[in-house]
Amino acid sequence: MAKFTKKAIMDCFLNMLKRKNIDRVTVTDICEECGINRNTFYYYFSDIYDVLDSVLIEETEKNIDITEDATFYETYSKAASVIIEYRAAVIHVYNSRNRDIIEKYLHNTTEYLVGLFVKKYSKDHKLTEDDREYITSFYSYSIVGIVSRCIECRHMIKILLSVFLNHLMQRLIQ
Repeated sequence: MAKFTKKAIMDCFLNMLKRKNIDRVTVTDICEECGINRNTFYYYFSDIYDVLDSVLIEETEKNIDITEDATFYETYSKAASVIIEYRAAVIHVYNSRNRDIIEKYLHNTTEYLVGLFVKKYSKDHKLTEDDREYITSFYSYSIVGIVSRCIECRHMIKILLSVFLNHLMQRLIQ
């Protein structure tokens, strides 16, 4: 029952974010839409932003499935699918005063995945740890910048990611 309630709160929250900015979503709104009382909400979450963090973490963990033969594009596309699936909610949060939540999520996820692939493909090269960190940071910031720009401009994230990531990782591998 506990997992069901927590998931129901998260789903209500996401549905509300499709309709309005995170700054306008209240705990009372979620409780009314979800059919729970405030005590139940606060049993699972400390505030609205805790719900958002939980959604991002859960969705990312659900979508990151790193296999030995997976390409960076395949892996990152799965991780970024949460942005595509909940595009309206992401845009609402990104355009709020809490943009840093989305930026932190993008940066942490991207840096983790790029770091894994840099480590994987740099095994046969004589790179120092500093070199690997530099390459990881460079590509992470590039990807986050592109994705952020896509969100800002409301471009087709999936198409841009596809072209950009395939080209970028081919260069990295070479």
